[in-house]
Amino acid sequence: MSTGNPNPSAGSATSIKTTSIFPGDYAAADEGSYFTSWIAATASTAVATTTQALAQTNPTVAIVNRNATGGYNMYLRYVKLLMTAVTTGATTAQHVGTLDNVSPKLTTVGTAMSTPSNNSSASGTGSLASVTAGVNIAAASSAAARIVHTGVVTNSIPIVLDTWNLVFGEPVSANNLIGTMSLVKMITVVCPPVIIAPGWTYTLGFWGASWAASAPTYSIEVGYIERPTGQ
Repeated sequence: MSTGNPNPSAGSATSIKTTSIFPGDYAAADEGSYFTSWIAATASTAVATTTQALAQTNPTVAIVNRNATGGYNMYLRYVKLLMTAVTTGATTAQHVGTLDNVSPKLTTVGTAMSTPSNNSSASGTGSLASVTAGVNIAAASSAAARIVHTGVVTNSIPIVLDTWNLVFGEPVSANNLIGTMSLVKMITVVCPPVIIAPGWTYTLGFWGASWAASAPTYSIEVGYIERPTGQ
């Protein structure tokens, strides 16, 4: 398990470099740093998010890093959404992810997702993430805010049981089954690495030109790594 202490040997000519036998996600899980959170079903928003700006202020998912300054970062791995009810009139869906250090970022907090679970049965370490979904309302972006990913999820009509899987950084999975407009779709969206520093909030919103106020409903799962920076 990572202790969170600086590594005094980093960058030293006399240090001995080692490689974990469990690279990537399994290395993080092995040290007790990999967490997941979920919610069975929740409305995404009460607003017709027809623009990217509206999707930013009415995000479907919000993750707050409640670690103190200098504490652990949160490294996003995936956000998976299973559509249980669809919005009316939508023919396309786009995504936008934003990082901001406004505190609190949410002026209206949606439904709390499950307490993050440590995915190692050998670790009792908890997470300081606050994960909410549904009718979140976010404050306007500060000068420090930055959009970290955006793009198209699908250009066909969403239907019940469609799955959208946004993956961050190194590949998590790839199981695209697009089909036709009338068939269930499993869509993987590749996103860049996203790191939530202590005190920062990540928001994920969806929008479309014909997105109606009758909000879609999703079952949502989030996976992330929480550990010291640079180790």
